[in-house]
Amino acid sequence: MRKTRLVTLIITSLVTVVLFFSIIRNIWPAFEHYSNSKIPRLVKFGQKSRMDSSKNHVVIIGGGLAGMSAAIEAYLKSPSTKVTLFDKEPKLGGNSAKASSGINGVHTITQKQFGVQDSVDLFSQDTIRSGRGLSDPGLVNKLVVDSTESVSWLQDFFKLDLDVLARLGGHSARRTHRRPDLPDGRPQPVGFGITKTLSSWIEKEASTSNGRLSLNLDAKVVKLLTDTNGDVNGIEILKKNVEGEIKENVFARAVVLATGGFAGEGANAALLKQYAEQYYGLPTTNGPWATGDGVLLGQDVGAGIVDMDQVQVHPTAFVSSKDPYAQTKFLAAEALRGEGGVLLNFNGKRFVNELDTRDNVTSAIWEKSNSSDLIKNIYGEDPQTESKPTSQSPNSSAFLILSKEAADKFGMGALNFYMKMGLIHKAESLGDLSEKIQVPKSTLLQEFIKYEAAKAGIIKDEFGKSTFPASILSPKDSNLDDLFKSVDWSDPSTLLTTLKSSETSVGSKDVFYWGIITPALHYTMGGLLFNNKAQVLRSDKTPINGLFAAGEVTGGLHGKNRLGGNSLLECVVFGREAGKRASDYTKSMI
Repeated sequence: MRKTRLVTLIITSLVTVVLFFSIIRNIWPAFEHYSNSKIPRLVKFGQKSRMDSSKNHVVIIGGGLAGMSAAIEAYLKSPSTKVTLFDKEPKLGGNSAKASSGINGVHTITQKQFGVQDSVDLFSQDTIRSGRGLSDPGLVNKLVVDSTESVSWLQDFFKLDLDVLARLGGHSARRTHRRPDLPDGRPQPVGFGITKTLSSWIEKEASTSNGRLSLNLDAKVVKLLTDTNGDVNGIEILKKNVEGEIKENVFARAVVLATGGFAGEGANAALLKQYAEQYYGLPTTNGPWATGDGVLLGQDVGAGIVDMDQVQVHPTAFVSSKDPYAQTKFLAAEALRGEGGVLLNFNGKRFVNELDTRDNVTSAIWEKSNSSDLIKNIYGEDPQTESKPTSQSPNSSAFLILSKEAADKFGMGALNFYMKMGLIHKAESLGDLSEKIQVPKSTLLQEFIKYEAAKAGIIKDEFGKSTFPASILSPKDSNLDDLFKSVDWSDPSTLLTTLKSSETSVGSKDVFYWGIITPALHYTMGGLLFNNKAQVLRSDKTPINGLFAAGEVTGGLHGKNRLGGNSLLECVVFGREAGKRASDYTKSMI
């Protein structure tokens, strides 16, 4: 009897144990899902999760200026915030490192030092006017109002010398800050300098932060994770190791998307072809990493998109003498025109106000300098013409000409770099320039004298230019004054007659710098719908909890056309905002 009871007890116990583990196994997925949504940690994809002591994890996706600004602010906002910065590339910088014209700011110390008269209203009006009515006024106001403190942050916290001011196309005042050449003449590219400084700060801080700030490079984010409420609570990444590619889940309270735009693959860009096929085949100034990853990630969790068909084609990308037909172009900084560069078509004629907005200058090049022969005549035939994709936009190019005065204002350090790269070339006189660009000297002289007359206020510029940063001919040349006096400016056509009847030496001692430029894909104004708190929004304008964004991945700020210098600015303004908001959000969830 006792034996029977003992057997029964053993069987009952075994059944109880089996039932207990069966129940645990059935409820574990629900518990695991709950823990996944509440506890930040890093686990191998497909394996069981391990608890992590970090309660305030912020993940940043993208290591350009927007992502780095977000990471730094989230890290500094609270000593309890843990920040991990991911980038699919092996190093930080992104397209921000390629920026060359500068960063805008109003009421800055530098503006005050130069006595520049500017205002928030004027800057806002310029930005909205450039956007052709599509810019969100709230986003523009945030950008402009915060520009003062953003430039100051770079100057004071990071000790960056943003001491050179330029007035770029579409601006009503000098407000675009960049760095001066070093005393030995070496250039300090503004985008590279800013991103290098911030990345060095992050790397140094990460090495001493006991894991509170960390970098994860060569890691591509392939998915945003969400809980049952649709709130973002982490990411899935793809990493390479000695065994191949592995997937990992990283859980966090908040995620910041700062992945850039989608103009990086040139003719092969899928999003570009989907939303703006008219630009298919154009060259690009972007790095190959700008593939629109963040837009797709956001859409997968319900984010709205805006202005995806608005793509900025920069009017001036260099055509290199070393590789004229390369699909990826080196940007001819807008500051080249901002400091006095002049554009000529292949006949040697001016055709546009060089300081007009980017979209207008691009359109003028396409309409009035439409010649595919210019590059061929100067640099030679393309040996791979048949293999290149054909753009639906005109294949156009133009000459960019700088006087010695304009070159000095821009900075000879950067210009010497351009010359070493085969992008800019030097002409020792007007006659030398005529030979090198294959345009009659008389034509160049006529155009340049009219330009000088407009600069002097003798005549109105035929293209509406009212600001002339530099002379194209030496104003010290007494022969120039003689020419001005001999022309009946009530009938400018007499200029040609005067030139033909005189043996003027104007321009014979002037030095010029010239290059060939062509329009190229540069920036995508469209992207994820977001607000001035850097929250990513659904199409109905409600925020997606736990998801923030900054930089070119977003849309709605620039409308149809972005002003030069506003890209680096938006990265700092909205990157910092996203970092602060993400850090605050983690605390609201405790």
